Amino acid sequence: MAIFRNTLRHSKRERTRRLDRAFEIVLRVLLVAYFLFVLTAWFSLRPSFQITSVVVEGTQAVDAALVQDIAESQLGRHFLWKIDRNNSFLYPKRAMYSAIKALDPRVKDIDIHVLGKKQLVVRVSEYSPVYLWCPPDSGAATSTLTVGCAFADNEGYLFASAPQYSGSPFLVFVTTATSGNNPSVLPNEEFNKVNIFLQKLSDLNLFGRLVRQSGPHDFTIETDKPWEIRWSSERDPEEDARNLMLVLQNLSSDHMNIDRLRAIDLRFGNKVFYR
Repeated sequence: MAIFRNTLRHSKRERTRRLDRAFEIVLRVLLVAYFLFVLTAWFSLRPSFQITSVVVEGTQAVDAALVQDIAESQLGRHFLWKIDRNNSFLYPKRAMYSAIKALDPRVKDIDIHVLGKKQLVVRVSEYSPVYLWCPPDSGAATSTLTVGCAFADNEGYLFASAPQYSGSPFLVFVTTATSGNNPSVLPNEEFNKVNIFLQKLSDLNLFGRLVRQSGPHDFTIETDKPWEIRWSSERDPEEDARNLMLVLQNLSSDHMNIDRLRAIDLRFGNKVFYR
């Protein structure tokens, strides 16, 4: 029994020592954290590191004044009530980036940096509209576009709603767009093939105005000519462009009025149909 009592006393002393060590560690951590907090708060208020101006660059369609307001609003916020974020080393870059990115869907990327410890520069990169996309049920035509269309960049990414247009300010895609976080006019591989074929058409002085998806991988392409081209993205765009060139040359040599054509169908390989 004496040995058992000694063991109990030893166990209680060990627990007390462990608690003392734990409290000592916690106290040291709190003292270090408090010291760092005071030092950071003092550093954040130094006039030599405070930002005095905000400059916005690169905006065209995006409102530069709103971008500047967001940046200044973020700089005016404090961390833990005492640490001033209007500081060339402590400014909230990540929060500023997210807020400006959410401002306008035309914002593609943002570069934020400080010049000379005093001037905050916000450079905005915007998506540029290259194409108009319209859903299949929109009734889009070469003369008038109904509401519900969107702008697409040179990679086919749909980034913003478009106003209603008359005429043909952009090449129009009427397709079933891809969905998800990065909606696009077409799946990437198919979009690239269509673009290659459109480039080959321009080499033949046929300039696309409307690309309408008529079925899986099938497209009807309207150009500046009064007739349309029917083409499949499952085909080789360069080979089909060569076939089209031969057809047009043969029609010209037969003294046929090409402008009286209604359609040329390239979907069946070397068998080209026209009417």
